[in-house]
Amino acid sequence: MKSVFKTISLPALATLVSGLIFMTLLAVRMGWFQSVEVWVSAPKGTIPESETWMGIYQKSLKIGMSHRKISPMAEGVAISETTVMRLNTMGMVQDIHLDTQGVLNADFSLASFQAEIKSGLFRFAVSGQVQGASLVLDANGRPFTLSLQSPVYLSAALWDAAGRAALSENQSLTLSMFDPLTMSPQPVKITALGMDRIEIMGAWLEARKVSVEVMGSRQTAWIDTDGSVVQEEGVMGITLKKISAEEAKDSGLAAGEDLTRLVSVPADQVIADAEKLSHLVLRITGVEIISTERQRFDSGILTISREALSGLSENYYTEPAVFLEPAALIQSDHPLILKQLWQIISEKDTPLVRIQNITEWIYLNIEKRPVLSVPNALETLENRMGDCNEHAVLFAAFARAAGIPARIEAGLVHLRGRFYYHAWNSVYLGKWITVDSLMNQIPADVTHISLSRGNPENQLEILGSIGNIGISILEQQ
Repeated sequence: MKSVFKTISLPALATLVSGLIFMTLLAVRMGWFQSVEVWVSAPKGTIPESETWMGIYQKSLKIGMSHRKISPMAEGVAISETTVMRLNTMGMVQDIHLDTQGVLNADFSLASFQAEIKSGLFRFAVSGQVQGASLVLDANGRPFTLSLQSPVYLSAALWDAAGRAALSENQSLTLSMFDPLTMSPQPVKITALGMDRIEIMGAWLEARKVSVEVMGSRQTAWIDTDGSVVQEEGVMGITLKKISAEEAKDSGLAAGEDLTRLVSVPADQVIADAEKLSHLVLRITGVEIISTERQRFDSGILTISREALSGLSENYYTEPAVFLEPAALIQSDHPLILKQLWQIISEKDTPLVRIQNITEWIYLNIEKRPVLSVPNALETLENRMGDCNEHAVLFAAFARAAGIPARIEAGLVHLRGRFYYHAWNSVYLGKWITVDSLMNQIPADVTHISLSRGNPENQLEILGSIGNIGISILEQQ
């Protein structure tokens, strides 16, 4: 059943939390890849076989488990990692399964890998193989190549790299991490915090405590003397803790607290009808915000003005070509995307009319439903459902295929007394105009606070705002 904007309920307005879960809560367990900038030699000798089970908890509730196994090979190491989680987002409980298999060289550097995420109807698979100075990747059947400046490591080797570097207390090691979920490298900072005494499986042990910082989001981990992670703490009250195989295999999982609401930011005033506002003035604390065409940030005060659709230019090819090009998750050159697009628009349509038709089609034909997967345009078109992430990547694919530069914006939007994490788009028609196809808004209302813009990988820029940002409404016009 198709809904209209006036009747959108809170569960229907899904947010970025699905992506944040993968990028922050399980950053070390999700098959991410690290390119070590500080080269450290691998320890000599036989690599022992090891197996670790981790429980995933939100407060006292077990919401998942992770299983990691390393097996020596004739040359190198075989590694496998499985993660299962039960999550509550926007009132909908869903299970996520992530499987990663890899072959490592004797020094733990990556030779090849396969990773798959499954949740409901959605499946995202990525594989890769190191060939010389390149990592040749295949994401859901779409090949591309990433140049490497140094050896690449699976997430399991993160602690091995830190251990071999022999960090002293308060000393840091910087890594360049490749995330297969966003297909982009990101810097990771590991800092040794000294020794700590911690209780694991009913016994007290001495462990090295380290912090891991990614794009302003911080996690803490405890590593025992053999290099195994025994506990991790992240944002949103999520903890990973070493447990027995028997306890891990216990299938009784709880969904926990609604993560979408948990990371939302309360508003101190009521915004009754956001679509009628032309200006919104806010006091922002805890983060710095980049000024854009529609929002100005100065000394902690953010002023957002709704764009006018007058005075648009036909000269809309002046923006960087990257916003016209297809990408791994924005398959604007795929035959199915192109076929559907030309059923939505026509050659005679102006650029603005094309954007209006694309927005309305997505709004009416893509079911508004939280999805816990890696959003990509083709899968969204085929499944005809998704949250704001899926709406945004599909819109970007259609717009770029129509010859209009389009990027993805991520940040916060107001709904019923709170600001929720959300994703939408902007298009270049002589100037940047925001578009929210989930809300059917051109331009987007002024409660859309942009924290990042670009391609999907740029959404990592919002991580540092979670739990840190504060918002006060100063003026509504």
